[in-house]
Amino acid sequence: MPVGEADRRAAAALAALGLRAELADVGAGRDPTAWWCELLDGDAGPAACGMGKGRPAEARVGALFEAVEHYLTGPARFDPAAVEPAPPAAIAAGPLRTDATALLLARMPGRRMACLRYRPLGGGREALVPLFLFAPWYVEAGAARLRERAGDDCDYTHLMRYSCNSGSAAGVTAAEALLHALNEVIERDALSLLLVRAFLGAEGFRPTLIDPATLPPGPARAYATAGELTGAPVHLLDITSDVGVPTMLAYTAPTAGRPHRRGTGTSLDPSYAAWRALTELVQATLGESGSMPRPAAPAHADLAGLAAHPALHACGRFDLTGPLRTARVAPFPRAAATAGPPGGQVRKVTAMLAARGCTAYHRTAGVLPRGVTAVHVVVPELERFMLVTDGNLVLPGRRGLAAAAGKISATMPSN
Repeated sequence: MPVGEADRRAAAALAALGLRAELADVGAGRDPTAWWCELLDGDAGPAACGMGKGRPAEARVGALFEAVEHYLTGPARFDPAAVEPAPPAAIAAGPLRTDATALLLARMPGRRMACLRYRPLGGGREALVPLFLFAPWYVEAGAARLRERAGDDCDYTHLMRYSCNSGSAAGVTAAEALLHALNEVIERDALSLLLVRAFLGAEGFRPTLIDPATLPPGPARAYATAGELTGAPVHLLDITSDVGVPTMLAYTAPTAGRPHRRGTGTSLDPSYAAWRALTELVQATLGESGSMPRPAAPAHADLAGLAAHPALHACGRFDLTGPLRTARVAPFPRAAATAGPPGGQVRKVTAMLAARGCTAYHRTAGVLPRGVTAVHVVVPELERFMLVTDGNLVLPGRRGLAAAAGKISATMPSN
């Protein structure tokens, strides 16, 4: 869809929500760049914010859509009447039995954990998914009133570290939103498996490093911009997992005074996956700069909670300097065929997940005028261990443990 039409649809969505957008280019005219968006709700003040990346017009619209996504999946739209309570032990015995939180859920006191109903892509039985899993705002200390309204009597002290909004997305259509959400879940899983292999698995891990001289024109431009902004060597790694959807990591190593920086991207089109990874690194770097209209989240994750666990601390610091010395250097992978329209891609990615024994469940968070849709997708079998890089004391699930034992192999790039 042309960027102009996407912009008009975003404007219609904001009008329907009664919100106003404030936007800023935080890249000072660079291309690619990053834009920042804050949604304002009249006298009530800020309602949500978001960032977008890519070519200037694309980044501006991307920031609008991410802000809309955060608004539709955030506390402002929380409806306690839509919640279905369930005992934590029952959730642990259902589709989430392969999730890293299953052991905590099985032993958790309480009888009413707030859940929402999700439908499997491709058909099958619906599942109840706990709200905490994708809504960090729900488990914050200040959200006790929301939990009370939902009739939730559970203690999230230990579970909250596993909470993140991974798998949430908004798009100009439901199919586009679903595709973004699916790709994000696969991307976070691939990053998690990389951490497991690099720091928890056997010695001799060798990542796959893309030769930058072989990059297509778009990613090559983003690679140059990322290097200019970070002032550090940028490494583009192919971290595609056994699921098979091309996934790229753009990475700079930590130093004594600065944590690692990264961007990730997933797409059936390897070139687009690389573009998204490199422009996300650009966005992350600009987000740490002084050009943000409002202060961004702290650049340095607090790893103090991992200090007693050296292997997990190494995961949190994410220093790939050693493994990169012995990395396999590969030319940029060629796309097997054009990715096609979003609906077809959703079906293909869903089938690729199913082939690995993974079921994707989804829920529509909101549908606005002109087709703008927000969704959330959860694939219980996939990993969210990448939360360790935020300083969270989390453990891998079954899939991560299998990767650490060498039972799940990464997909090598094909040329």
